[in-house]
Amino acid sequence: MNKSKILFFVLLLSSMSAFGQSSMRRCSLLPITDSVGGAIGFKVFEEIESYLKRSNWCTYVSNSSMINVFSKYRENLPQYLKTKEVLMTVSDKLKVGSLVRVTIINEIRGVELQLEVHGENGEDIYFSEKVLLKTNEVEAISDQAQAWLEIYSKTIPYDAKVNGILGEQLTLDVGKGYPIQVGQKFFVKRLVSKKKHPLLKKIVDWDAEILAEGSVFSISDNQALGMVKAYSTDKKLTSGDWVRLEPYKEVAFKETDKKEEESPGNLGVVSAAFIFSNSNIDEKVNGNSNRWSGNLLGINLKGEAWITRQYFAAIELVRLTGDLKKDSGVTGKSKASGDKSTFKLLGGYKYLPVGFFYGPQVDFYGGYARFAAHEDSSFSGLMLGGGINLPLSRMYKIFGKAEFMPFSTFTEGSVDHGSVKASSVLDLEVGLKYQYATRMTLDASLETRSYRARTGAGDLVQRDNFFKLGSSFNF
Repeated sequence: MNKSKILFFVLLLSSMSAFGQSSMRRCSLLPITDSVGGAIGFKVFEEIESYLKRSNWCTYVSNSSMINVFSKYRENLPQYLKTKEVLMTVSDKLKVGSLVRVTIINEIRGVELQLEVHGENGEDIYFSEKVLLKTNEVEAISDQAQAWLEIYSKTIPYDAKVNGILGEQLTLDVGKGYPIQVGQKFFVKRLVSKKKHPLLKKIVDWDAEILAEGSVFSISDNQALGMVKAYSTDKKLTSGDWVRLEPYKEVAFKETDKKEEESPGNLGVVSAAFIFSNSNIDEKVNGNSNRWSGNLLGINLKGEAWITRQYFAAIELVRLTGDLKKDSGVTGKSKASGDKSTFKLLGGYKYLPVGFFYGPQVDFYGGYARFAAHEDSSFSGLMLGGGINLPLSRMYKIFGKAEFMPFSTFTEGSVDHGSVKASSVLDLEVGLKYQYATRMTLDASLETRSYRARTGAGDLVQRDNFFKLGSSFNF
């Protein structure tokens, strides 16, 4: 075959994007070729693809993004689909570990049917069968191919792959609809070697080493979350390690245990916290400087609703009360009200780095916010922010946020600061969550917020340092 054509074909495929992690339980069906111009192959493709989509051993990934490339090479497609470089590139772009290739050759009295399953390296053959069928009916051909794929599914040497690691917590990539249950025990293995048949060149045996054992404690879509309980070696677990599930024993788990493993909520979360605040205000008015400081007490209420798995809306209310004392300045007052309030209405997107809802999360959001502050003055406008929620273990999570109001509207209170030239608000917070119960966490955090306004009469700078102690409830 012309090497330049192969290279060109591979480069075209390389320009396409995809995501995911290779696994034998992520599969794709290559275009099916026959010797009658696709009259049989197209219909058989539809039947087998439908089977793969509804199967529970494989998360099916369509090759539709590459169909235009395949169609350009229809005449020599059977040869291209046997090429290691092409198979490896298709697997890499679709992130699948099982490439199903079906070939149909029409004979005088029926068809010769061949099915092969290729690995992600384009070289390994995991399964290979060939038969001469005394019929050319689409249903008979697809039924035989599906029967072979059922046999292949039972030869896959693992039930899932490790997709992400955070301490003792593992994200497991399993086939869509694969039978897995909360409480099920698993073993983590690592491939040591694989053996090929000397004549058929297909993989006939896998040698793997057991590294650790654990149990599943949460399930979502085609992924699961597991916790490692014990290690059998000193080797560090890595993404891509194998997971083999033990048969689930219903009697091993009491009804009370099932209640403890209930989902920690799928609609949203509400939070309440008591606040201790230290506030400082520096203002310059017509050349005169005043400084105020004091301690305030208050409450913080927040609600977050999960519109979908990744989009959310949130509302937050804060109320602080107390007095501020004059530290320096020329104003006649020695004390002033330090009462403050906050209102936020936000919406955003939740990014899941390892693909699991109760794993690490990164939030990006924006919306309207209003901060009522010293002497009835206020800062309001568009607020942008980002946050992170990172599990340290099953019981502890750290979280943080950074919010910024770049072009706020500053409204005067009882003190005349003159025309407003610029104003802004910056808010930073870091904290820790403890999983007190299935749907409840105890929260503690430190937050600092600064308000700045530059006016015709001078500058106004306010700083608040908060210590929050409260809890959150998932629902």
